[in-house]
Amino acid sequence: MKYMLKCLGTGDLIEDAYTLKYTENALLLAQFNGPMEVKPLEGVWKYLDWIPTSTSNDYVAGTTTYKAEALGEALGMSNLWVTFHGYWPEKGAMCPTGSFKDMEAVPTIQRLHDHGCTGLICASAGNTARGFTHFCGLDNMPLIVVVGKDHGHRIWTKAGHPTDSVKVVVVEDGDYYDAKTVAKGIAKVLTGWQMEGSVHNVARRDGIGSLILDAAFTIGAMPEHYFQGIGGGPGPIGVHEMAERLIESGQFEGPAPRQHLSQNVEHCPIHNAWQAKRDHLIPEDYPPHDVEVYSDYLMNKGPAYAQVGAVHDILKASNGQTYVVERNDAVAAKTLFESTEGIDIMTPGAVALASLQQALASGEIDSSSRTVLNISGGGVERLKREHEIAPVEPWLRVTKANGAQMIIDALEQE
Repeated sequence: MKYMLKCLGTGDLIEDAYTLKYTENALLLAQFNGPMEVKPLEGVWKYLDWIPTSTSNDYVAGTTTYKAEALGEALGMSNLWVTFHGYWPEKGAMCPTGSFKDMEAVPTIQRLHDHGCTGLICASAGNTARGFTHFCGLDNMPLIVVVGKDHGHRIWTKAGHPTDSVKVVVVEDGDYYDAKTVAKGIAKVLTGWQMEGSVHNVARRDGIGSLILDAAFTIGAMPEHYFQGIGGGPGPIGVHEMAERLIESGQFEGPAPRQHLSQNVEHCPIHNAWQAKRDHLIPEDYPPHDVEVYSDYLMNKGPAYAQVGAVHDILKASNGQTYVVERNDAVAAKTLFESTEGIDIMTPGAVALASLQQALASGEIDSSSRTVLNISGGGVERLKREHEIAPVEPWLRVTKANGAQMIIDALEQE
C-alpha cells in the first residue's frame, strides 16, 4: 500500500477511505511508505510519490518557482523567490483558474475516484469554487459548490468550458461560514457524496504542499522563510508537512522554513491567538461584528488553529511569526509587485508581500536569507483580457436557515 493515514493525536494508522477525521481534535497525515522521486510529469504529479492517490490523472496544476530579481532589488533582497500560482504563459504557470486552489482540486478528484465517491460537495469564498468547477467540469465529476451572497460572481470559466456536472448554490443571506454550514447539511443526507474537507482533506494539503517541493528543487536548498496570507490554514500546514518529509527523506537539509503568516488587520483571529501565546482561539480573537477587509479570501470564522497538527503547531515547530496588514499597505504592495514583476496578483499575495516588508523593516528576517513569497493567485486580470470568460450561473438560490433542505428538495425533483 502506497500510504496510510496517521492520526496526529493518537498516532494510530488507518487505511484511507476518503477519510477526513479520526478524532475531533487532530488532523490526519498521509504517511508514505517510500521515498519520493521526481516524475517526468507536470504540476503536482511530478511529486506523485507523495500525493495520496493511487495514480495521477490527466489534469495539470502546479507551482512555478522563480527568482524575483526585480522585486528583490526593490526590497533590497538578494535571495527572494516567488512561488507563482495563476495565469502567466511566459513563466509556464500551471494554475488555469488563477490560484493555487487548482493544486488542491486535481489530486482531490483522483482521490474521489480512488474511493468510489458519487460526487463532491464544497463551500468556498470563490477561488476553491472556481478551481473545483474547472476540474470537475473537465472530469464530469458531479459537484455541488455552495457560496455566500457576495461570491457567486467569482465562479467563471473560459467560454465553452464544460460545466454540465456542476451545480452552483448561492446562500443569498449568508457568507462563507454560512455556505460551509449548508454544505455540511447536505453532505449528511446525500449517499455516496463526499465533503471536500478543506484542511482535513490530505489530498488538498499535499497538493498545495507540493509548492515547497518545487521551491526546494528549483532553489537547490530548503528555503529559510516562507510567507503566505492565511485564511483557514491548509496551505501553510501542507507546506510544513511536505518540508518535513523532504528533510526526513535526507534529500535536503533542514530545518523546515520559518512560517510567516499574515491576515487582514480587521479580522485576524490566528494572529491574535498566536501573539497572545495561546494554543486555541477564543471569541475575543474575532471582531465583535461584521467588518470590511482588504482581502476577503482570508476571512474565515473557523480556521484550523487548535487541532493537533494545525496552524498553532506548525508555527511553534517552525519558530514562526504572524502579521496583520493594513489596507493601504496591501494596496501599495500589490502595486509594487505588479510594477516590478509585470503580472497582476490577487489580494492574498499582496497581503503576504506587505508582511514580508514588515519582517524586513523589523529585522525579523535578513535581506540575504533564502525567502519564498507565495503568490497564491495571479494573472486573473490578464487572463480575462486575453480570453473570453463565461460566468457559471447559479443552479439554485437558498437561505441559510433552510438551505440544505432546499437543495435536497431540488435534487429530488430532477
